[in-house]
Amino acid sequence: MAPSYYVIELTGRWLTILLAALALVMVLAFAFGYGAAWSVLSQSPAGPQQPVVVGAATPTPTPAEVVISAAAEDPTPKAVPTRTPSETAVPRKPTPKPKPTKVPAAKAEGFWVQVLASTNADAVEEARKRLTALGFSRDHQAVTRSPGPGGNELLKLRVGPFPDRPSADRVATRMKASGYSDAWVVAP
Repeated sequence: MAPSYYVIELTGRWLTILLAALALVMVLAFAFGYGAAWSVLSQSPAGPQQPVVVGAATPTPTPAEVVISAAAEDPTPKAVPTRTPSETAVPRKPTPKPKPTKVPAAKAEGFWVQVLASTNADAVEEARKRLTALGFSRDHQAVTRSPGPGGNELLKLRVGPFPDRPSADRVATRMKASGYSDAWVVAP
């Protein structure tokens, strides 16, 4: 027995009727939904209501910052609040933060690719410009300073952080292809 196929053919007239019926169903659904919402809103309690003022500043509690410090003789950390609750209600103007050149503690986590290590600050700055041209913004570049040979300061230019080792390996390979033959992955 051969399979049978069905074909639905619509003329222009039937297609117009079908689209008009669909539009009517959508309008009715909107009207009934709007009516249901209106009936719920109109059944609010008859007591006095507080007017809603748009843009009024109401103090919202914010969590206090906590600094954990450990004393030399006591190995258990203690939480010390740095702000009192009355200070959190006072709005403060945010102050712009300067961009650090060292690897901040929050960015130290993850894998980094060290691109260049040099005692010449001009060479490091030129490499930073090249990295920016390659698509690594200054936010994803870090320069660390450490003692170098002969008492000179050694500047290490790194890009990152990367969430895992394979991602950092791919970027290190890309850096080697871009002319940074000494690029290598720095583990966290």
